[in-house]
Amino acid sequence: MKLKTQFAVLTGAVTLLPLVFTIIFFGFQQVPHDPRIPSKAFIEALAVRWHSGDVLNIEALKAEAEKAGMPLRDIALIDPEGKVLLSTFSHLKPGDSIKLSDLAPQSRSGNLPLRRSSISGNDHRASNENPKPEFKLNPLDSTRSDSPLVLFDIQPFWTRQDVRNRNLLFIGSFCIILFVVSGVISLIILRSISRAIKTLETDTAIVATGNLNHEVAGSSSHEILLLAKSINLMRLNLKDMLARRSKMLMGVSHDLKTPIALIQGYADALADNVADDPETKAKYLDIIRVKARQLEDLTGELIDFLKIGGDGTATIVEVDPAKMLQSLGQRFESDARLLKRSLSWGFGSDFSRIPGFPIPRKNMNRALVERALENLVTNSFKYSRNEGTIGLRLLLVDGILSFSVTDDGPGIKREDEPYVFDAFYRGSSSRSDGGHGFGLTIVKAVVDLHGWSVTIGKRKDGKEGTEAIIGMR
Repeated sequence: MKLKTQFAVLTGAVTLLPLVFTIIFFGFQQVPHDPRIPSKAFIEALAVRWHSGDVLNIEALKAEAEKAGMPLRDIALIDPEGKVLLSTFSHLKPGDSIKLSDLAPQSRSGNLPLRRSSISGNDHRASNENPKPEFKLNPLDSTRSDSPLVLFDIQPFWTRQDVRNRNLLFIGSFCIILFVVSGVISLIILRSISRAIKTLETDTAIVATGNLNHEVAGSSSHEILLLAKSINLMRLNLKDMLARRSKMLMGVSHDLKTPIALIQGYADALADNVADDPETKAKYLDIIRVKARQLEDLTGELIDFLKIGGDGTATIVEVDPAKMLQSLGQRFESDARLLKRSLSWGFGSDFSRIPGFPIPRKNMNRALVERALENLVTNSFKYSRNEGTIGLRLLLVDGILSFSVTDDGPGIKREDEPYVFDAFYRGSSSRSDGGHGFGLTIVKAVVDLHGWSVTIGKRKDGKEGTEAIIGMR
């Protein structure tokens, strides 16, 4: 759904729903009555009862008013001479007199308002207050001179109608204001988001063409800035990945091209009978075998790397790291003797053969983890001094169960540390060792596959050499 449509729905929900509710609510309310209609019905009902000789009292007056649907506040029944017969007014009592001469000349024609000071008593009860304009004075029968008059207050009619009209006006005005405000705010937000998205679209289109140096700009909106930041991070990661891939391809092509060229050169020399004597032929064939073995090792490492970092289908099972360390330690001890090295293995910093801390079982692919540890130990054999010592331990590093491999070699130079896990990268101390720069890359791939961590650098104990730590989180 487009943003414009979404904001239209928002505006409708915020404004139209209250408006519809108001229409429905007041639609079910009773339509305001004209007070003359129930007043007329009330007077006619009293006239019928008067003509029939019924007794007119306050209860009878209230009953007829209720039947007529007229809210009755106060009422008085007055004879033609101005004497108050019945009254609920606080300032009019039965027996008081009203000067009918103060009324309008057409007072007996019906439905006439009282003038100022038109209500008075026999004594001092004449009201000094201005009468309310809602008072009505009507004769029961305007054709007869002896007909009593009814004085009553219709203010509740006007009060109810005014309150209803005020409520309707207030709610209607509120809905209109809400509609205008929400519409303006929605328009501002929509324009802001549209501009930001248009900017993002333009910048990402430039990046999509391959220009990974173009920075994606955001806007003042916090969410858009976060999105632009994420896109820029993805752009930089992609740029770095492409650079690594290019570097890897260059390394692969170089490491493949050199032995292939040598194999082809010596094979051509043999084919051209350049080597006349058997000793030279044997030398050339030996070189060809060495270079072919290098190609085989390289392709094997490439295949292993692709398998490890590939589809993530490696089988994960629960393994006891303590038994795994014991098995690897015994195997590497014999390798160390052949290479005139010394291997110390065990648990904790003192290489104890009995663990001094609890070692939980871990979920891992044992073959891959052993391959990673083998690469680390092999590197330590390669770069340690003659008759040097290599350490293989299982210990706790910052509360995390970890494998540690140490050696007493020259160590890794600071400028090489950020790149030691890159494919085909060989540090300054290993450029002439005949390797392919894939050993630590495979270690990193195995660790990433398990969701663990790996670091390699100076030894933690401060001694000369290198220490690699695989943290099994």
